Amino acid sequence: MGERYASYFPEYIATGIKAELIDPELGRFDLARLGSALKPERDLQFQYLGLQTLYDRYFLHTKGKRFELPQAFFMRVAMGLASREIDREARAIEFYNLLSSFDFMASTPTLFNSGTLRPQLSSCFLTTVADDLDGIFKAVKDNALLAKYCGGLGNDWAPVRGLGAHIKGTNGESQGVVPFLKVVNDTAIAVNQGGKRKGAVCAYLETCMSTSRSFWTCARTPATTAAARMT
Repeated sequence: MGERYASYFPEYIATGIKAELIDPELGRFDLARLGSALKPERDLQFQYLGLQTLYDRYFLHTKGKRFELPQAFFMRVAMGLASREIDREARAIEFYNLLSSFDFMASTPTLFNSGTLRPQLSSCFLTTVADDLDGIFKAVKDNALLAKYCGGLGNDWAPVRGLGAHIKGTNGESQGVVPFLKVVNDTAIAVNQGGKRKGAVCAYLETCMSTSRSFWTCARTPATTAAARMT
């Protein structure tokens, strides 16, 4: 199996590059050296559920066909992390050994995206929402774009005027943040972290805000906050 992994590995990288799923820079590594460093016996460390989760969510695929094996998956992640190192093959092997032995496990965005054309490796993004329509819907758009590549989201809604506050431009009254939170929640459901796992967004509000009562009522209604968490 070790020989088969070693011969498969360069073909796997070439397939991923051709499918525009793997960064072409990975093709310039010493693939023979990295392929020989793979440890196929570590496939046996997985239990059924772990391997099924990798297959369902993490392995690269084209037209529904997975072409990424477990040890190649760990090496692809390691190569992405080592791409800027001086002796990148040596560092990639070090990272690979940490990951494949389960001594260390990277975050989900790192496992999804490292070594790909969009190497977004961060798990969480915190933003503050501005008190105007441009700022509010820019925050919604930013949430969607960050969730697309598996980022978890936190939005600070404290600057947004509360329920009943005056709106100078229309001489009306604000409905507070809750109607916008429903848009945020639906956006997180729609984008759902690139189709790989459920979206996640947390909304923060100061307890002194006039909107806080309706905010907490919304937080206690699961049907209206399927993806959002109110804090």
